[in-house]
Amino acid sequence: MPLDDKLALLLEADREMAAVPQVTARMANVVFIREERTFANTEGALVTQTIHEAGGGVQATAVGNGETQRRSYPQSHGRQQGCAGWEYVVAMDLPGNARRTAEEAAELLTAEPCPSNIDTDLIIDSSQLALQIHESCGHAVELDRALGDEAAFAGTSFLTPDLLHDFRYGSEQVSITADSTSATGLGTFGWDDEGLPAQATDIIRNGQFVGYLMSRESATRLDLPSNGCMRASSWNRIPLIRMTNVSLEPGGWALDDLIADTDDGIYLETNRSWSIDDRRYNFQFGTEVGREIKNGKLGRLLRNCTYTGITPEFWRSCDAVCGPQHWQLWGTPRCGKGQPGQIAHTSHGASPSRFRNVRVGVMR
Repeated sequence: MPLDDKLALLLEADREMAAVPQVTARMANVVFIREERTFANTEGALVTQTIHEAGGGVQATAVGNGETQRRSYPQSHGRQQGCAGWEYVVAMDLPGNARRTAEEAAELLTAEPCPSNIDTDLIIDSSQLALQIHESCGHAVELDRALGDEAAFAGTSFLTPDLLHDFRYGSEQVSITADSTSATGLGTFGWDDEGLPAQATDIIRNGQFVGYLMSRESATRLDLPSNGCMRASSWNRIPLIRMTNVSLEPGGWALDDLIADTDDGIYLETNRSWSIDDRRYNFQFGTEVGREIKNGKLGRLLRNCTYTGITPEFWRSCDAVCGPQHWQLWGTPRCGKGQPGQIAHTSHGASPSRFRNVRVGVMR
């Protein structure tokens, strides 16, 4: 695609955000990557694959009323990204969503603060839930962490091998898979960096912990075959167990029906901050925006929303997951692990889901 077409899209999005007076900082970006990778080993493997990625996003920051607030589209921390081409960026319609994004940033300046230190029901949107999956499930099921072989940059895991097939991670509504064949996923490939073909694996099945992300070496310690999760960030780094596309499978709810079924709660959108301990057990997340739910209807805007919990208790509180029509695969292009550090690209699919009696408004 011509550079002028890319710049024209970004400048149009920037003009839309600039129309909102309270917005003092604006960002719009697109990114395109082509990676050519060849793997060979002494067992006879010789595979070559080419992977294309495309992505983009906008972000508006507003200042006023003693507050600084930001809104991002399609998701936070820079951009949405997938294994695709220019059509993927066009489909986001960055210019068409830029002014709304900026207006919401300005509206947050005078929004009511999140209620403090209460337990309430949450409906969490798919982009925030994608990061929740990444931090509290994806890293926790990397077998090298669970075995204690790797602890750099993100710690170990509470999901130790003695819990495999004998631990209730979540409710019956929670099924999570690792799938390196998902269309547009950043964790999608033909072969991993041990020469194993792409495949799908159950991680959580109806709430039960049933699988890990594994390498050939680590899998033998559980008398299992590897599910092909070894990747290196470059030719000059050794492969590590990395997330593929770790996703929450869709349920059967329509979002409008789920909101109508919730008497009192908060709808949370778009990650703003996160913190989780080195065993992936205790966590706290903040979102860019919240919306009050009263008597089954969305109400006033809420700012500075946070929620906290313990991983298995949180996932066990999930009592409803929205259906395939609301499911989306979200790119995470900056997953760090290892020493020397390696950045991997992963994705996580989710649809909005409800969690009962979660503590919100904790700021620390």
